[in-house]
Amino acid sequence: MTIPTLSAERAASFESDRPTREPILGLDRATLGARLVALGVPERQVRMRSNQLWSWTYVRGVTDVGAMTDIGKDLRAEIGEAFTLKRPEIVTEQVSVDGTRKWLLRLDDGKEVETVYIPEEDRGTLCISSQVGCTLTCSFCHTGTQRLVRNLTSGEIVGQIMLARDRLGDWPGA
Repeated sequence: MTIPTLSAERAASFESDRPTREPILGLDRATLGARLVALGVPERQVRMRSNQLWSWTYVRGVTDVGAMTDIGKDLRAEIGEAFTLKRPEIVTEQVSVDGTRKWLLRLDDGKEVETVYIPEEDRGTLCISSQVGCTLTCSFCHTGTQRLVRNLTSGEIVGQIMLARDRLGDWPGA
């Protein structure tokens, strides 16, 4: 039996018809709670559900709502349809002999920023971008080679930190 498949163009049109999922990264607890109420979570559960999402996202670093095992399957499915935990796309990753890591990241609008991790003996320094482009024009920094375009959203800034923690294995149990 042959199973019909969609052409790439047809599949893309279906994908573009789907409503976009809202990023959880960068939402404060009050806004997250309001989004959960809008999703139909009972008011008496909002604080608990917000705390669960917060812990899974920022303490454990999950990237898939399906991994949130202390949330019921039906609610997990609803949250997964409404929200995303995705990180910025890595365009390039460079690792120096001293352990310095440099990531060129592409944001949802196609703009690019750079994030750099500099290891030290007893800690590390993470340089994150807060803008697309920069007025300082530092030659060693990709962001500094672009003209200033816009400020990043809180979610785009937090996304850089989350991505760095992912790549460095800086999560409990990693």
